Amino acid sequence: SVPGFGGERFFGPPFEDFDEFFRKFFEQFPQRKFKQRGLGSGMIINKDGYILTNEHVIHGVDKDKITVTLPTNESYKAQIVGTDTDSDIAVLKIEGDNFPYVVLGDSDNLQVGQWVIALGNPFGYALSELNKKYEPTVTVGVISATGRAIQAGGSEGEKRVYADLIQTDASINPGNSGGPLVNIYGEVIGINTAILSPTGGSIGIGFAIPVNKAKALLQSLVKYGEIKWPWIGIYMQELTPELAEKFDVERGVLVADVVPSSPAEKAGIKPGDVIQEVNGTPVETPLGLKEAVLKTKIGEKINLTLVREGKKINVELYTAPKPEKIAEAKPEKAIEEKLLGIKVEQITPELRGRYGISEEERGVVIVEVFPQGPAHKVGITVGDVIKQVNRRKIENLDDFRAAMSEIKPGDTILLRVRHGSWTMFVTVETAK
Repeated sequence: SVPGFGGERFFGPPFEDFDEFFRKFFEQFPQRKFKQRGLGSGMIINKDGYILTNEHVIHGVDKDKITVTLPTNESYKAQIVGTDTDSDIAVLKIEGDNFPYVVLGDSDNLQVGQWVIALGNPFGYALSELNKKYEPTVTVGVISATGRAIQAGGSEGEKRVYADLIQTDASINPGNSGGPLVNIYGEVIGINTAILSPTGGSIGIGFAIPVNKAKALLQSLVKYGEIKWPWIGIYMQELTPELAEKFDVERGVLVADVVPSSPAEKAGIKPGDVIQEVNGTPVETPLGLKEAVLKTKIGEKINLTLVREGKKINVELYTAPKPEKIAEAKPEKAIEEKLLGIKVEQITPELRGRYGISEEERGVVIVEVFPQGPAHKVGITVGDVIKQVNRRKIENLDDFRAAMSEIKPGDTILLRVRHGSWTMFVTVETAK
């Protein structure tokens, strides 16, 4: 039930492949293309021949040339059922029935120090090709830590970010990728995925993807016929100490933008919100928030605790399948763009020089006028300085926005404007 994978892919110098362990051995060779055979490991998860493995094991492989070799020396051609690069999980199928298969366990309540066993085919065909014996290799260790996050090199030189990994000291080597990590009862708790090594061989720091993440993927395949993940539709950024001070919070994840028509937008989440908890569990980083959402089911209600303008509020929303194409969040137009058809900026030394504005001049400078807009129709031009709005003095951008916030579409307003060497009053009928 722990097969090895065969196939061919062409790649650059071997240190560009997922397993960067070989870098020091190949740096002196010419930069040419190599052919790789014997790609990694996997596990049969039901009697019908469905196989679970890492996506990077089959990444870049000719899909018509993937073969699976069982410990019985039987070989089968495999078809790709579904792949997901983000989670680095893939599902394949071989034709047949009554295959021996593994039992998927539970990875949610693992304990550090718990005994585990890693199975796989280290170095692909290298240990099996001569005598044609394809039994998997077994190594033993313990769970060293849970919830680990790492960045590892992928095929063709790309980087992958992994979160919520199981760390183990059970020996894992190139070719073990995709094989099972099991507990003492023989239940699969993880998918062997990567190692951390400065030497090129195992030094007791290996990582596995929790099997419960794979279970969620399998449920998606059954329900949708493809791999889909829960999604709420926000762009996140890390809350640096400087940003934390500006937003007057100590921790959380900053919402940089919200995807139009997403669950987050429908729930009223706004840019500038700081999300601190998901279903009562604190989140400190964008990666942590992403993993918290991925642990839910599509369509499941989740509760977000966030801080908005100094006030803590709770927001409920329902996750949705992550769309293949995500609409770009279009920034909302400033009020002066909507009502006057202009863009303005705070007066800076650079703008003073560009538009010939004296040091004594106060107000906001117009940097763009939209053709046929309300301002354009009354002769306002780029470089003009707005000094008053409805006789309200304007010293800076905050003053201007505060004054404009009181204007309604269709109102006629009185502006005092410096236009060239002249300062004059002008009335403008705002857009409706």
